[in-house]
Amino acid sequence: MKLFNSVKWKRPSLSILVSITGIFIIYIWEFIPFIQSKRKYCSHPAVESPYCNFSVIHTLEGDPTASDIAMNSDAKILVSGGEDKAIKIWDLQTGKLEKTFSSDSGVINTLAISSDGKTVITGSGDRIVRIWDITSEKPPQILKSHSGSVRDVHLSSDGNTIISHSENEVNVWDINTGQLKATLKLPYFRLKDVSLDGKTVLIQLSNSQLVAWDVPTNQQNVIPKLSNLSIARLSLDGQKVVGIKRTGKRNFQLKVFDIKTQEFKAKQRFSRHLFRINNITFSENVAIGKTPKGLTVWNLETAQLEATLNQKNLEDLNREDFSHLVVSPDGKILAGITGKDYLKNTKIIVLQRP
Repeated sequence: MKLFNSVKWKRPSLSILVSITGIFIIYIWEFIPFIQSKRKYCSHPAVESPYCNFSVIHTLEGDPTASDIAMNSDAKILVSGGEDKAIKIWDLQTGKLEKTFSSDSGVINTLAISSDGKTVITGSGDRIVRIWDITSEKPPQILKSHSGSVRDVHLSSDGNTIISHSENEVNVWDINTGQLKATLKLPYFRLKDVSLDGKTVLIQLSNSQLVAWDVPTNQQNVIPKLSNLSIARLSLDGQKVVGIKRTGKRNFQLKVFDIKTQEFKAKQRFSRHLFRINNITFSENVAIGKTPKGLTVWNLETAQLEATLNQKNLEDLNREDFSHLVVSPDGKILAGITGKDYLKNTKIIVLQRP
């Protein structure tokens, strides 16, 4: 007994005890998100979220090289485009392919559709933005100005403004005249998102700072509290930035930031092992994200996990490669691209909830 009471044994024993306690605390801390997720899993009978009721209604197999999709505001039309340079027009009520338009050149990287479903904007590898009237057989209107492959296109909710992005520039176009209204050129940046009205462009600089470009005034406002974000998106009302930031090796934070007040509305910490988000879209007051655990639904008022759509709910969905998520404004129609061989055998999965 004297041996254990000696100073030589007290210090190592204390260190071992502290280490074990620390490991236990870390384990419990890591396990909390798992408990949250199990409570919120849609397979759990106590779940109340309406987003748990999604089911697959269509599997669209007519575009095997699809690289992007877009849905109009009433969720009646979905458009897809990709490596074969073709635009496919789908009826979401029947799941049938209605029309196909072929581009003269350039792999389609990105596309957008107007609210009324009559106009489609595409951005291609040939540096050209095209405006398609899908109600006619007319050739597309051509917009040339980009110095590189067009990576993103957005169409404002009123249908009057196009925002397009290539490697080192963002262009703003008047859709009615085809004139270039504004250009933002920087040596290196990433376009994160564009507001629905086309007036705010969210970009991330090479130093990881997040900047909101106010297009009408040409002001570039740094958001100092949001930096080093892996994902940054604007909410549907354009008033909030939803950011996802890695915090250490094991965790991430979901942050909801009010642009007007410059304050956080909510933020929550989660385990990256459980909920590593790599794709996100918005509907009503929720964010829907793709994670290794399935599709997750996050409440934008609280930043809390609201539901997880696991494989038991969606047996036909390969949840490991579901990407390019789009959702209707009312949150009742959700679609994404899936396929074992990306850009070779893709399918578009369409889900619906009551």
